[in-house]
Amino acid sequence: MALANRTFTWKELSKLNQRHNAHVAVRGKVYDVSSFVERHPGGVDQIMLGAGRDVTQLFESYHSVDTYKVLEKYYVGALIDNELPVFPSPSKFYPTLKRRVQDHFKASNTDPKICYRMFLLYAIYLAAAIAFWLGTLLCYDNLPLVSLCSLGWGVFSALVALTAMHDASHFSVTHSPWVWKLLGSVVHDIYNGASLYVWTNQHILGHHLYTNIDGADPDVVTSTEPADVRRIKWTQKWLPFYFYQHIYIPILYCLLGIKTRLQDVYILISLKNGPIRVNPPTLSQVLFFSLGKCFHVTYRFVIPLLVMPWYTMLLTNLIAEAAVSYWLAFFFQGSHVVGEVEWPVPDSNNEMHMDWAEMQVATTQDYATDSWFWTLATGALNHQTTHHLFPGINQGHYAKITPIVKKTCEDFGLKYHCVSSTSEALGCHINHLKTLGRNKHAG
Repeated sequence: MALANRTFTWKELSKLNQRHNAHVAVRGKVYDVSSFVERHPGGVDQIMLGAGRDVTQLFESYHSVDTYKVLEKYYVGALIDNELPVFPSPSKFYPTLKRRVQDHFKASNTDPKICYRMFLLYAIYLAAAIAFWLGTLLCYDNLPLVSLCSLGWGVFSALVALTAMHDASHFSVTHSPWVWKLLGSVVHDIYNGASLYVWTNQHILGHHLYTNIDGADPDVVTSTEPADVRRIKWTQKWLPFYFYQHIYIPILYCLLGIKTRLQDVYILISLKNGPIRVNPPTLSQVLFFSLGKCFHVTYRFVIPLLVMPWYTMLLTNLIAEAAVSYWLAFFFQGSHVVGEVEWPVPDSNNEMHMDWAEMQVATTQDYATDSWFWTLATGALNHQTTHHLFPGINQGHYAKITPIVKKTCEDFGLKYHCVSSTSEALGCHINHLKTLGRNKHAG
């Protein structure tokens, strides 16, 4: 009984992040899951991702209510303060939506993590990316053709990341942890030259749990000294050079890929990604990281230099890098970094006064949800609200789930943000940059 009455600060909890001593917090209760780590149906890496932190929203978005019964036997005490914003108990909206989605899959006799056409799409996108890369080697002396191949290489590399890697990082392709790890690591670590481990910490533990919350969502973290290159939040100090940010920022998005690969190294060394702590990686994660960087340099630079002049190698990489960066940046920004959605703020106690699922609806904008083309071309990012509410469901099912989400939002009086076209969504982002660049204060 004495053990169960123990209290933990978030700093004390943060140190309990090893396999032999793994603790997590859910709804203010701390659980010692050390003995459960190896038996976790979702895999060791997945449970260790949350070790040493409050995983309430992560737990509730990936598990059913019945799973709480499993947790109770591991209860050891209470968490008495918060490192990051905490949310109130779910309203009736999310349980109702979950039930409706579950009924859909039950009625259609469909597994939410299995979508066979997505396996075909993963293969097609990866094969196309490799084919275009080979094209740059075979046609290096033909400037128009090598430029076209470089463009195709970049676009399809982005599509590989938006589908295979993204699904794997959300554990939404099959029920097998080794499939998630193998697919994600091969695509992101080895092919993309970026770190799956770093991405998972930023995307799963940061962005998805604290969407658009300043100081908690690493995707909207901005620096103050020196001033950030873009102003996307009203809390940022206005500076004269922001006046033209709607012009220069879209150009700078071509550097996203390079920034990500370099930032990976810093994050893995510092074990910090903005407001998100990163648990020490395992040996296999470090090896995948190192192997990925070496392989990326080899196939992007070393092999091309064996068959083409250095300036042609540089040109093909610049075109491909710009293509992949633009493809990823614009489709992500149009979902959240827009003026049409909310930017929630916790109170002085770091508590939110909005249900987490309702916040996902409020901070997300969908676009072109009726278009099969844009669903394929964006990795279903145009169904971003569905993705944020059901990250563990394969994106191949989103088109059928979005109408359920929209109807449930309507039933509960929640504003569902959606624009009719992709160009309109991109316009929303540009307008947001322009508004914050030309106005010091909101309104």
